[in-house]
Amino acid sequence: MEEKALSQNPIFTQNEQEANRYSCRCLRVMALVALLAWVLNLLHIFIVPPAVMNAGMPLCLLSFLLPTLLSRQIKQPNEYFKYIVMGCCILGITVLSIAIPKHMILAWVAPVLLCCHYYSRKLTASVLAASVVCLFIAGIASLYIGEGDPNLLDGMPISEAVITPTVFWEAVLFFLVPRSIILVGLSFVSITVADRTRGLLEKQAADASSRQRIETELNVATQIQADMLPGIFPAFPERPEFDVYAGMVPAREVGGDFYDYFLVDNDHLALVIADVSGKGVPAALFMVISKTLLKNAAQTGLSPKVVLEKVNNQLCENNQAEMFVTVWLGIYEISTGKLIAANAGHEYPALRRGSGAFSLVKDRHGFVLAGMEGARYREYELTLAPGDVLFLYTDGVTEATDSSNALYGTERMLEALNSVAGAPPKRLLEAVKESVDRFVGSSPQFDDITMLAFQRKDPGAGQSMRVAPTLESIPQVCDFLQQTLLDNATPPKIVTQVNIAADELFSNIARYSGAADAAVDCRVTAGRAVVRFMDDGRPYDPTTQPEPDVSLPAEEREIGGLGIFMVKKTMDRVSYEYANGRNVVTIEKRW
Repeated sequence: MEEKALSQNPIFTQNEQEANRYSCRCLRVMALVALLAWVLNLLHIFIVPPAVMNAGMPLCLLSFLLPTLLSRQIKQPNEYFKYIVMGCCILGITVLSIAIPKHMILAWVAPVLLCCHYYSRKLTASVLAASVVCLFIAGIASLYIGEGDPNLLDGMPISEAVITPTVFWEAVLFFLVPRSIILVGLSFVSITVADRTRGLLEKQAADASSRQRIETELNVATQIQADMLPGIFPAFPERPEFDVYAGMVPAREVGGDFYDYFLVDNDHLALVIADVSGKGVPAALFMVISKTLLKNAAQTGLSPKVVLEKVNNQLCENNQAEMFVTVWLGIYEISTGKLIAANAGHEYPALRRGSGAFSLVKDRHGFVLAGMEGARYREYELTLAPGDVLFLYTDGVTEATDSSNALYGTERMLEALNSVAGAPPKRLLEAVKESVDRFVGSSPQFDDITMLAFQRKDPGAGQSMRVAPTLESIPQVCDFLQQTLLDNATPPKIVTQVNIAADELFSNIARYSGAADAAVDCRVTAGRAVVRFMDDGRPYDPTTQPEPDVSLPAEEREIGGLGIFMVKKTMDRVSYEYANGRNVVTIEKRW
């Protein structure tokens, strides 16, 4: 059962197919030998009766050539094909041994030797048994048919040989039995060789299976890691205020670098890039932990400095592997362009202001995360104007090496960035990667290459206003929105739909929120209007309100809910979040 299970292993299957091809080739050589014997007999070099050779040789040749003919007809021979090969080999040798036994003594070793290539004890034992039986049959038959073997006849001339019972038993006992014993002895040598080779093949099969399992698991890990990193672009199509693009090329199946970007709230975007020490699976595991802790801490609204200090202490706990991670973390305020950042031993970011050139922002580095418990970090502030671009990267970019071990360096990186300085973030990353590839050439990639580019964009014309959250303020809000939309060439139909939605949403704020302060923001970009309603009232998400059953007659419907339902139906997007103690409802309409 175990041998059958192993034989189904691809390595054993491939080996058996190769053994079949080799055995067929050997039998074709034996067919040539048989054909040569037939020709020599026709030339009277052998003294085999022509009738015996003419009758036996076609059967012999067919036996030797049949496996080759069958293998060409059968695309994938099954596991029993080897028995056909061995059977044909034994049959052919039997025919030859009957006709010319004294020339075919060594040929009986051939089937047993061929069995070595199949690494099967069962096959070798079966072939040995068949060979011994056929050896006896051929030896006895040769006493009466064919050339005859003078050894079997005790040196008597063939023409004068008389097969008496004594002669018969002497031939069996003194010649056929010893030859059979020698054949059995050679078979044990063949079995030993087959067993040792099979053991090596089994180890190879086990190693291959283990490697396949590891490769499969690494492929899954690669996919899981890729899925953990945001990879859908454009990242925030509903936010015209900025553009972000990132990518990672791991040096191995899995890497230790990572990047991240996510909205902390409706007005704050977190940007993260990091590099874990080491490579491969350990670095990837540490990367997952680090990324998760950083995101969880940042989403609570903590400043970059506090986030790094908190995560550093968490990573220092039970860090027996003594791994660490360099991190650059920034919290960007969308409405103002203000960026607050902190650096934990990471590379200097590159910044381009307006139409200028990229240059390094040489911020003050703190200690790496997980390097020392209780480490402190410093924050710094940048204000990005519309058009400014921030470029983040790991040392896999600057420390890429060519065939002479020269480093790519920051100067080449800045040159690549400045060569396409006015391009969007995606093109910036492509330009740097192309430059790195040209520099490295055919040298293998030594480290993960990770990059992130962020650009502040002009979100379009817009206005904002603060207003008292009362019903009396509704006309003021509607007039403000109407004027802003018309000033930016918004179609009248769109203006009407937005005002109807605004009337419903602001009246809900005035009636139910208990707010003391409210604000309305309206921004218009190409074919798109985004309006935000903000108040400091009780948290309430109108988007979760169940939709009314509009199929019922008016007198049977429940009171309320129809206004929000109409807002959802007329607007392209309605969203809600509660951030920094304020309700924020955003509506979007395109045309």
